[in-house]
Amino acid sequence: MKYIPLAIVTVLWGLSFIATKFVVGEISPLTAALFRFSIALLTLWFLPKQRKISLFNIHKILAGFWGITIYFAAENFALKLTSPTNAAMIVSTAPIWYVLFTQLVHKRRTRFIQYIASLIALIGVALVILNGRLFLKVNSLGDLIAFLAAFSWVFYTHHITKLDDHSSLTAIFEITFWGVLTLIPFSAFEYFYFKPILKFNFNSIFGLIYLGIFCSAIGYFLWNKSIQILGDRTTTNAVYIIPVITAVSESLIFKRIPTLLLISGIILVVIGLYVFEKYEERGEIHG
Repeated sequence: MKYIPLAIVTVLWGLSFIATKFVVGEISPLTAALFRFSIALLTLWFLPKQRKISLFNIHKILAGFWGITIYFAAENFALKLTSPTNAAMIVSTAPIWYVLFTQLVHKRRTRFIQYIASLIALIGVALVILNGRLFLKVNSLGDLIAFLAAFSWVFYTHHITKLDDHSSLTAIFEITFWGVLTLIPFSAFEYFYFKPILKFNFNSIFGLIYLGIFCSAIGYFLWNKSIQILGDRTTTNAVYIIPVITAVSESLIFKRIPTLLLISGIILVVIGLYVFEKYEERGEIHG
């Protein structure tokens, strides 16, 4: 039962890549992100709050900045310069960076076997994403920006763990507020220095509603709730599963037969996460 919130948000975010593909075909990426989180902010405004809104908290400001503004700015700009395959592979390294971050900064004990388990899961993700292609085409600047997206999620999780109420709807509203506020300059830059696309039709409107309400308002709430229930490292490891959900969903939606590499990748992801979690639980029991 305790894994249900994480399972739901993983599915929502796995499907979000398909929805985003439709949206950014009609609306410029950063403008789409601004619309997405504005819808989320409006949704959260009408949901019941546990306490009075208190915006001025450094960790809420930085969580919004890193987890919304920088993550989506980096990911979207990376996709302009490098391939989706490269970007997905690099962003999927976020869990292993977070494990290293918690060992160095939070002084959390990490066994060698847990690093091996993380690498096994990452190899599984690579098989799922590459799915038969033998190599990635390097684009130095685009790939570097994609790493910024991965690191930004590490910093987002770090600031979330500093908040006592990070899983409350009030805190999610406050974090989203700062994400929207700090996203405005990026969207304005895109509008004035690039040729903006702004076409509202069924695909873009439906996609934005799905991304704003389910992936952002509800998604961030479920993700932060999972951090509270399962811990930050276990929750962050779910990033490995998101590309798997995307790949499986694409196979089902577009009626593609799953390849042996796809199935093998999914098995490796499951094995890696299972081993990591088992040793994480032992650490909590004996730590």
